[in-house]
Amino acid sequence: MASNPEFISYLCEQLEGLGAVRSRKMFGEFMIYLNDKPVLIVCDDRPMVKTLPCLEQLLKGRPVQPPYQGAKGHYVLDPDDRETLREAARLAEEATPLPKKRAKKAPEPPAEQTLSWDAAWPQSTEPTLSDLSAWIKNPVFEEFLTWMRDTYGAEPAAAFSRCSMDRGWNLKFKKGSKALCALYVRSGWFTAMVTLSAGQLAELEVLLPTFSAPFRRLYRETPLFNGGKWLVMDVKSSAQLEEVQRLILMKAKPLNPLLGRSGPG
Repeated sequence: MASNPEFISYLCEQLEGLGAVRSRKMFGEFMIYLNDKPVLIVCDDRPMVKTLPCLEQLLKGRPVQPPYQGAKGHYVLDPDDRETLREAARLAEEATPLPKKRAKKAPEPPAEQTLSWDAAWPQSTEPTLSDLSAWIKNPVFEEFLTWMRDTYGAEPAAAFSRCSMDRGWNLKFKKGSKALCALYVRSGWFTAMVTLSAGQLAELEVLLPTFSAPFRRLYRETPLFNGGKWLVMDVKSSAQLEEVQRLILMKAKPLNPLLGRSGPG
């Protein structure tokens, strides 16, 4: 299964401040560039880096696997270990030469396009919740905001991602220091990303028969990472919203248990 664009966006955010960060889809997977140099390859939501001599001390003891059949072994990185991830990318960038530029093709006539989210709201202009609501144009967004306030007292924090696969403003929700979910803006709906640990997955698997068939398929197709899963769900209806709420409730107890109830118990 190919890596999720939202996961690629998260990795790019982890590297912000080191230089120019971008991603590119290649052969169904992704390459992440730092200052136009390829530093990380991401396969099945696993960030990996070449076994360069400059990384031996930093990544000593890390697992080494080929990113795809026939490839040489790469160090497998922990996406949540921000310090090590950034240092590995920095060292790889220093040791990697710039790719040779190919001859440019003649430009094609521009096609008519609708304005994209990141063009409408660039990094210099942070949108309000009303702006996001007007773009999403779906009542499930307001339902979700109300539920997060009532259940966790959580207000969203806006963050701008410069990753090319999901560039633009997104929202992150926390209860104290605990991350609950991330929300990515779409026209007419939104995408929610909820990460569950191994223990939380055990609880989910018991309840899995009470979830919808599309969600069960998504769950089966999402690969494990460090024993957990990054579950990325499109939310276009109240039924899909309810399943996202149930996942969040597995991550953190609500302020008021009665308000936190959602879906089959």
